Amino acid sequence: MDGSLHQLGDAIIDATKQPPCNRYRIINILGEGNSGITYAAEDITQPGVIVAIKVISFQQTQDWKVLELFEREAKVLEKLQHRGIPRYLNYFQIDTQSDRRFYIVQELAKGQSFAAWIEQGWRTNEIGIKQIARQILAILVYLQRLDPQVIHRDIKPQNIIRHEDGSLYLVDFGAVRDTYYSTFMRGSTVVGTYGYMAPEQFLGQAVTATDLYGLGATLLFLLTHRSPAELPQDGLSINFRDHVQVSDAFADWLEKLLEPDAKDRFPSAEAALLALRQPAKVVQETSQLSSQTAVIALIIGTFAAIGLGNAFKWKVWSSFGLAPRDICENIGIVQNYLQQGGNPNLRIKYRRQVLSWRGGSQWPLLFCVYPLASAELLLQYGADPNTVESGEPILYKAAFENNIDFMKLLLKYGANPNGKLYTKNTNGHLYKEEPILNQVILNGQQEVAEFLINNGADINAKDSNGNTALDIATMRYEVKIALMLLEKGAIANRESDSERLRDWQQELNNRNNK
Repeated sequence: MDGSLHQLGDAIIDATKQPPCNRYRIINILGEGNSGITYAAEDITQPGVIVAIKVISFQQTQDWKVLELFEREAKVLEKLQHRGIPRYLNYFQIDTQSDRRFYIVQELAKGQSFAAWIEQGWRTNEIGIKQIARQILAILVYLQRLDPQVIHRDIKPQNIIRHEDGSLYLVDFGAVRDTYYSTFMRGSTVVGTYGYMAPEQFLGQAVTATDLYGLGATLLFLLTHRSPAELPQDGLSINFRDHVQVSDAFADWLEKLLEPDAKDRFPSAEAALLALRQPAKVVQETSQLSSQTAVIALIIGTFAAIGLGNAFKWKVWSSFGLAPRDICENIGIVQNYLQQGGNPNLRIKYRRQVLSWRGGSQWPLLFCVYPLASAELLLQYGADPNTVESGEPILYKAAFENNIDFMKLLLKYGANPNGKLYTKNTNGHLYKEEPILNQVILNGQQEVAEFLINNGADINAKDSNGNTALDIATMRYEVKIALMLLEKGAIANRESDSERLRDWQQELNNRNNK
């Protein structure tokens, strides 16, 4: 397909408006494929707002299957709300005398694809790859929790956009399929990209674990700068270990993503994420122990050996910053640790970073343990439900990961729904604070925002710039979130947005009067 559908500077009509009017002006071409062209365009009604517009032409495709996939993509995108997926904004068709064109308008993901980054010589290491994996897995967890769950089917370097700050976006849902369609309407259409397609996709099938294979192949490309199809294979298995410099544990994890048989992969993105979060053993390096600590440890060990203080041994050990091995993933160890006097607010030191959480090398136990039952044990024994790491409360950690069950648990034990995220400058002085609710709305997390409001979050709290939650939703054109906030009594704080809010308020009134 060539780029002749639109020229730079062309204005595109918004066919959803009555009467139709010029709405978008083409700036450049973002990408071309067999199923369409994606342009960057300015929203004429909002100067400075740049969007992505994907266009297909029936005249050029002459394939009803392509049109069906495109329409399905629009329907799926409309219901998705995740910070790692550019927001759906519009869908319409334009008829001319010789053609019928279909348009999907989305928020523009800022950054470049991993394919472009690699082409420019970008490299990373195992730690960086893990951070990438966590972000994409968090998106897949969200997609797989939907009902019906959504399968992307085309995860590859070209479809992951990386911003300079490291944040990632999953784009191009043109191959998307939900599990209802997969189960009841199996077809023979092969969708995906060679080298990144799971074996079952060659049979026209897609299952929950299909996207895990695409992720594994993408991570392999980022590590080797080679297409997985170019690496040695044993049958359908990729022999990559001699071509990457990673730990054996991470290689094992990656190998499980790339199992040829879907049944041998992790059963879900959540299971893969939990496995990736397995922390290094919580144990002090011998070379890092001071002579004083070593002496104290010897004394405590002697007492334990003669049976003194065994019932409270972790009360003593935890006072020196020590905890049992595997405490983060074993509820039995957590229970034993607490029953023997262990500090529920202990910060433990790892040999490498864990979780998808920013911060230093020491972590509050509450940030690390799973399942939720382990976290509840810590809370029952006095763990602080408002504990903070790197300026971010644990309630925000749960919110960021769309983990409402964890949020419920934290609020049950006294977490503050009006907690704030703090940012300090290089001199250690506070220069910015953001209410959790406002940050959640900045992330585009409507369900989480509504949950926070229903549980006591101040709907009109202001951030360091004086913006309320409604201000943020309005500035980011989060219409659904803004309508929800208006319905719950939010007050506008910015005069410049009053007209837009009046239109939305009218929409809300019309909806309520139906």
